[in-house]
Amino acid sequence: MKSILRILLATITIAAAARVSFDLNISDQIVPITGQTLAVLVSAMLLPKWEALIAIVSYLALGAFGQPVFADGEYGMDKLTGSGAGYLWGFLLATFSVSTTRGYKDSRSLLSIMHGNVLGTAIILFVGLFYNNGGFDIDIIFFSWLTRLIHVTVATMWIGLLWYFNFVQIPNMAKIPDEQKP
Repeated sequence: MKSILRILLATITIAAAARVSFDLNISDQIVPITGQTLAVLVSAMLLPKWEALIAIVSYLALGAFGQPVFADGEYGMDKLTGSGAGYLWGFLLATFSVSTTRGYKDSRSLLSIMHGNVLGTAIILFVGLFYNNGGFDIDIIFFSWLTRLIHVTVATMWIGLLWYFNFVQIPNMAKIPDEQKP
């Protein structure tokens, strides 16, 4: 029962995060940046591998069969085959990769979590750009991919730092003796 609830919560979280979006203009190309990537990577890091994969497949199936869960409230089977579909399929590959690497020694360390998120982001962006552009030429498309990878990686780390400072460090400041405070 707990497993079903976790899968349901992850699917709903990804769908809700898809509503948070803005457009980024890179190389005269409008690139939508959504909260989906963050929600997918957090699900991959927190849930057991098969639960995370089922949550992503459920999310993709909901959108394909008519529920407005994709970015900007879009839906339909054409979203899994048309423009932007590479990013959605990249979610599935990234979830598999991140949740698989999470099973190794020291997988709960901050460095391991950062490596997993960078790997997941790279997979999502690589598959998305490769699918949308019919393959790669090492030119402006590669550098736009690299710029997106750096952007999303920095944004993910920034959110993590905000969480740490607001919910971990501040409550513990009262426990530090006055002579040791900055």
